Order: sequence, then structure tokens, then C-alpha cells
Amino acid sequence: MKLFFATVFSLLGAVFLAGAIGYGPTQSRWGDAGVRSMTAIGVICVIAALIGALPMAVVARRWPVHIGQAALAGTGIRLLVTAGLGLAYQTMAKPHLTSFLFWAVVFYMLLLVIETTFAVIGVRRFYVPGTPASGGMRMDSRAKEAAA
Repeated sequence: MKLFFATVFSLLGAVFLAGAIGYGPTQSRWGDAGVRSMTAIGVICVIAALIGALPMAVVARRWPVHIGQAALAGTGIRLLVTAGLGLAYQTMAKPHLTSFLFWAVVFYMLLLVIETTFAVIGVRRFYVPGTPASGGMRMDSRAKEAAA
């Protein structure tokens, strides 16, 4: 659970920091419409990243042998949620397109790096090779301590 909360705080902090750094240049280049687009895609990317982190958080404790698949599934879910919410927002709100697409790439790639880093940490911490007799569902003492 500690790893999940570290992931959440890192994702939120990265988007906030990138948005704070990019506020001035976005305001001067694209105006208020550009800042609204930047804010909207930042929120969309964070929501998608948090939803994408859930499979690993659930699987890490219950089925540690499947954590690699959960990490991959989370990345796929994040991609689909980002695309779906982004297209819905773009269709309904008609944001400043250049700013929206620029910040979509920036936020998506930034959060992908963070998500991948925490996925690797999670796999290293929780993955326990299963045995055929147990169906791959066992946890050794190292994994139990890390899950606590």
C-alpha cells in the first residue's frame, strides 16, 4: 500500500510541477485558452494514471505471481482512459488544440516514466515465482514483509 501511495503522490506532484513550470510559457504563447487546455489535459492524464495504477495495487497483495501482467494491464488501461477522456473533452469543450495536444504528450510521457518506474519497483518487490502445485499463488516471507 505504501508503494501505491508513493505512486499517487509522485503522479500528482509531477503534474503539478510540470503545470507550474509550463504556466508562464503557455500563457504567453497561447493565452488563457492554452492554460485551460493545459489544465484540462493535466487532470485527464492524472485521472487515467490513477485508474491505471489500480490493477497493480490490487494484484500485488493477492496474486504476486501475476504482478507483471497487472503492470502491463495498468499501462493499457491508462492509454485507453487517456484517449477516451481526451477525445470526449476535445469534442465537447473545443479546447485550444495546439496547447491541448502539446501538453497531452508532455503529461502522458512524464507520467509514463513515473508509472513505469513504480511498476518495476513493484515487480521487484512483490513478484514471487509460483510453483505448479500452488498454482503460482504463494507468497514467501520477503513478499509478505513488503506487502505489509
